[in-house]
Amino acid sequence: MDKLLTTLLLTSILFSTTYAQNHNCSSFAFRNNQIFATCIPLPVLNSVLHWTYYPNNHTVDLAYRHGGVPNTDWVAWGLNIDGTMMIGSQCLVAFRNSSGEIHAYTSPVSSYNTQLAEGALSFNVPRIGAEYSNNEFIIFATLELPAGRTSFSQAWQNGGVSGQVLTAHAQSGDNLRSFGSVDFANGL
Repeated sequence: MDKLLTTLLLTSILFSTTYAQNHNCSSFAFRNNQIFATCIPLPVLNSVLHWTYYPNNHTVDLAYRHGGVPNTDWVAWGLNIDGTMMIGSQCLVAFRNSSGEIHAYTSPVSSYNTQLAEGALSFNVPRIGAEYSNNEFIIFATLELPAGRTSFSQAWQNGGVSGQVLTAHAQSGDNLRSFGSVDFANGL
């Protein structure tokens, strides 16, 4: 019995250490040497959100990292200003286009049949860009938050690309659990 308990204890420690290393967002080194004040590992889809909130002008610089995906996928992260899930989300999207470049843009989601078409959001996004390396997309953006608020619902996803068309994300498992909340001022 002692050998079994020792094995279980060592396995538990190894798993906890590996999980902590993979999800230690504060030590991640961005290629552009950008540093963010806050970061949180998102609970599903191997994603992390990093940001710095500037209360004087009510903006947020952020980086959304989505790992474990091939460069033939798309990834998206968004705020839902008035709701809690996908419909109404104001998204940042990235994918590799037919020229082989990573294309980042904004897309409002108004229905479940969205193809994440480019479009303006309900708030201003003066800067957006993305990169892909080591099986991870990273979207960088600056958001001008809606007046008087720092807390929102958020959603994030990934799916395939067929030609230049972004196809629907999986309709099961973690893809249906990829939403939550974020408070840019309080770091939650």
